[in-house]
Amino acid sequence: MQPDSIYRAAHAAAGKYQQDVVQRLGQGHSAAAMAEWNQQRFWMWVLDRAIEHVEGKVFWHECGRRNFSRVNQRPELANAIRKLRKLQTRLQVDGLPTFRQKEDILNELARLANLLLE
Repeated sequence: MQPDSIYRAAHAAAGKYQQDVVQRLGQGHSAAAMAEWNQQRFWMWVLDRAIEHVEGKVFWHECGRRNFSRVNQRPELANAIRKLRKLQTRLQVDGLPTFRQKEDILNELARLANLLLE
């Protein structure tokens, strides 16, 4: 499998998001779309890339050879990935959590994400 770069892929994903927003709302929203991507969407996007890497689906150069397909070597990572997905869903679907709830969810997301990569 040919390694890919998260940085290049993130740049492309951000550009696509920006283009989608501009098509829907107009050129005046271009800078705001990029700011939203950087502030609100990037970390969840990169977390999905780390999961892909650990599951052995896509080799991301920045995640390292050692972490590639680790879920097959360490079964507890599958449980961490399930928990990560549930927390991501809570952030996206469960309306507007309180600030404390959101902080707790993000802290747990960070803790689990750190388990994925050595």
